[in-house]
Amino acid sequence: MTAHIFAAALINELIHLFHKLPDTILKSHTLKLFFFLCIAALSACDTQQTKPDEEAVETTRPVTEKQATLTEEAERLLELAEDSDTEAERFKYRALAARIYIEIDNVELAQVQLALLKEKQQDSPATDETSAQIETATILLLTAEIAIAQNDTVTAGPLIDEIKPITREQQINFYGLKADLDHLSGRYMHAVDRRVQLDSYITEAKEKSKNNKKIWAALSSMSSTQLNTQRSSNATINGWLDLAKVVRSGQSNIAKLEDNLLDWGTRHPAHPVNDKFLSELITVYQADISDRKHIAVILPMQGELSNVTANIKNGILSAYYRDANTTVKPVINFYDSSNEEVTFNQLYLQAIENGATNIIGPLDKVVINQLTQRRELDVPVLTLNYAENPFNNTDNLFQFGLSPEDEAHQVAELAIKQNKKRAAVFYPDSEWGKRLSQAFTDRYVSLGGRVLTTADYATNTNDYTRPIRALFNLDQSAIRHRKVENTISKKAISVPYRRQDIDMIFLAATPRPARSIMPAFKFHHASGLPVYSTSHVYTGNIHKELDRDLNGLVFCDLPWILQNNSMLKNVFTQNWPQQENFTRLYALGIDAYRLIYNLDYLENKDFAFYDGQTGNIQLDENNRVTRKLMWAKFERGKPVYFEPAIVEPAMAETSNASDN
Repeated sequence: MTAHIFAAALINELIHLFHKLPDTILKSHTLKLFFFLCIAALSACDTQQTKPDEEAVETTRPVTEKQATLTEEAERLLELAEDSDTEAERFKYRALAARIYIEIDNVELAQVQLALLKEKQQDSPATDETSAQIETATILLLTAEIAIAQNDTVTAGPLIDEIKPITREQQINFYGLKADLDHLSGRYMHAVDRRVQLDSYITEAKEKSKNNKKIWAALSSMSSTQLNTQRSSNATINGWLDLAKVVRSGQSNIAKLEDNLLDWGTRHPAHPVNDKFLSELITVYQADISDRKHIAVILPMQGELSNVTANIKNGILSAYYRDANTTVKPVINFYDSSNEEVTFNQLYLQAIENGATNIIGPLDKVVINQLTQRRELDVPVLTLNYAENPFNNTDNLFQFGLSPEDEAHQVAELAIKQNKKRAAVFYPDSEWGKRLSQAFTDRYVSLGGRVLTTADYATNTNDYTRPIRALFNLDQSAIRHRKVENTISKKAISVPYRRQDIDMIFLAATPRPARSIMPAFKFHHASGLPVYSTSHVYTGNIHKELDRDLNGLVFCDLPWILQNNSMLKNVFTQNWPQQENFTRLYALGIDAYRLIYNLDYLENKDFAFYDGQTGNIQLDENNRVTRKLMWAKFERGKPVYFEPAIVEPAMAETSNASDN
């Protein structure tokens, strides 16, 4: 992280110095050196010295084949810019290179190009009005694209409103950005509607394919409840909605997916989705249907984690017995990794020797850290926890789990979307509490929020008065009251006054302390502040009397908990009622089994999702599972599922202006 900060500072300094150069031929000849220094600065982030006998540890995101190819294309465009005879050509090529850098998530180099474009516009403005308007629109479009790439909806919204596209290409880019803003803000059907309209204006097959994938990403981002309630008067949109439902149901019934897709084609024969996109969906799943899977599950069956493993195993087996996905039933073997004298690698090799085509496990973070140091694994391995290093360069390694940090990130994202940008954080004084607090804070600040006050509370008490008073600055209010009494030399009536500069609370807690903390918040004059939390505040089972004190609290949780019509839910409650506190681990086992058949579809596709019991699942660029959860609010002691309202960017901007 320090290296990245250093690199960014170095780049900014280079830009500053470059701008100070006199506008002579020397400035042009220094371009190549300038770009080399910028790239070298960024590359320095990826370089670490290692001892000769130590294996290098990957601490940076690996470069994909697509990123490498597009980087070469961007460099080619910059060479064309350098060799161009006119400022207009140089401007055009740099703008194209900047868009490529945004596409491959290299925002720093895109910002370098944007700075040069702004410099050109200032020092050598276009001589005719149309060219000047084109340059202004280009700069605004790039600035907005960068804001979108950084998930900054508040900045992107007003920028997009300011853009006046001139050329046809700019108009297409402009409406695409509007759709991207809708998607980022959670207005998925708005994004679908815009992109369906945009499709008729796109002529290139490659760009049509990109547009199709963004439509699919928006549809896939919706919960099943959202998807099933959507209707449209537009036949093309209805075709997309129907296709999304077909694929979503097929993910848990893969054997019927191909036939269902063909049936969809007969219902929508004139639908504009291209054949390449459909064939890609079918081809990915065909291999999984025809090949018999041999799944090895390597988990600790004894010891302190045996209860955790038992519930995961029950979920795996329940999904297996209910499996209607394949014409060829898979084979499952379980291997006990609790014996410390037998390493995971030994069990891994034994499983492969026994014919394993896929492995589920391990659970141990230390072992997963070791797996990330390998170049490749012989068969796909789906771990049930995450490595400490977020970057993964190991082929065939996929990481899955119920990460508390992921949930804290989603709370931060929702708060920002609802224009809650000044947070108080209240968390237990435990390692777990610190992790959640840090995860929320990091994500919240990166999205433009500010954490104005924090306090931790002891885990061995039911009295939270002291830390809550500190959180809300109520002690300062009491001090001011005493000063007034001392000044007037008599008793004065005073109502404690909590700090007014916060507009939300993030609460990290489990059910027992949460049931005491929520009433304490209200007692200490914070009843008007929204409180957000993670799934950990809810047991997963309805206890109306116990949870009545949680009324008003908003939290995220698994579809398995909040919206579950699965037959497997009944299987769990009927067979293992005493394990109700482990219900989420059972859901983890179900999804682990079903993900085996969906990894090929998810891998390297930013538009692909799997509708799982633990969330709407996607693989990131490091093959780590990310889960989009559902939202609920406690009402009368029961969690009630709801779709959160999203503040429009323009409204958020107005609200922020009034606050200032």
